Amino acid sequence: MSAPLRIVIKLGTSTLTTGSPHLNRAQMLEIVRAAAKLQQQGHQILVVSSGAMAAGRELLHDPKLPAQLSSKQMLASVGQGRLIEVWESLFAIYGLHIGQILLTRADLESRERYLNAKDTLGAMLEHGIVPVINENDALSTQEIRVGDNDTLAALVGTLADADMIILLTDQKGLYTADPRSNPQAKLIRKVHAIDDNLMALAGGAGSAQGTGGMYTKLQAARLALEAGIELLIASGHDPATIVDLVHGQGDCTRFIPAHKGAQARKLWLNALKPQGTLKIDAGAVAALQQQGSSLLPSGVVAVHGEFSRGSAVLIVDPNDKPLAQGLARYNAEDLRRIAGHRSDDIVTLLGYSRGAVVVHRDNLVML
Repeated sequence: MSAPLRIVIKLGTSTLTTGSPHLNRAQMLEIVRAAAKLQQQGHQILVVSSGAMAAGRELLHDPKLPAQLSSKQMLASVGQGRLIEVWESLFAIYGLHIGQILLTRADLESRERYLNAKDTLGAMLEHGIVPVINENDALSTQEIRVGDNDTLAALVGTLADADMIILLTDQKGLYTADPRSNPQAKLIRKVHAIDDNLMALAGGAGSAQGTGGMYTKLQAARLALEAGIELLIASGHDPATIVDLVHGQGDCTRFIPAHKGAQARKLWLNALKPQGTLKIDAGAVAALQQQGSSLLPSGVVAVHGEFSRGSAVLIVDPNDKPLAQGLARYNAEDLRRIAGHRSDDIVTLLGYSRGAVVVHRDNLVML
């Protein structure tokens, strides 16, 4: 059995409706069945789900609406509740709980909101809850556009430190030409780098029901490769093949990063410009060097500089020798208040807690 993976599964409208105007619950159940099987194998699953507007059309009995952004937003608003209700009932068949997260690009560009979303996703996955994520279409002005959920899936993969992203669509993957018009088109099975020639193979929007084309999927793949995440483009026609895809089988296009997520993240952390410095004691030095531990507040003896939560900080030993670099879970002001104290005292000292550690091992690189 392969090592447990954190997997983002992105479902386009065409996959959820199988080309009809409404949600296809039988199809959605097969998707849930595959997700449940992967969960049973130890993998963690996140779902990025389109379909809110299709659910809204279904609920309102296919109203005739003007071709305006506000009409799409209204359908998304009406349909989002129905969509999550359907997902909840289907996952419950397999004893799985879901949690809804609605995001916009602004949530991912704001440092504080990004970190809050990251913490929320981490807590959900830790407790076996399947996050079901969609754009907050009812309130966004810019996000309802071609490929929004393809891009969102890549950003969620980065947010959640995923190992794999699977984009399910109405094609088996990227072809050497458009397979709908060229019978000689061949499936491209592996891609290690995305260049202009590859982008030229992709067209515009795909099916009438969805808002994504192959071009946006390549844009998403480019984001995933930069983050060290493997991304797959595959057909959603038979959801049972999702399990095969995770295990390296089945027809698809695999975008394989030069560096896997953990290594890519270390390279990224090492390249960040520190916004402050944390001096730590000898015990904390030993814990970082010998045990691969996270940095606890009890090991911090001094905090230099002004920085916000999530900023890169340099970690130095008692002789001011650079030891490591990482992302601070607390801002400089709060770190000064908890430095030298036990993790159990954080809530008493601050009135809240962002966790027991100052810099988590996953967000730390030794120099």
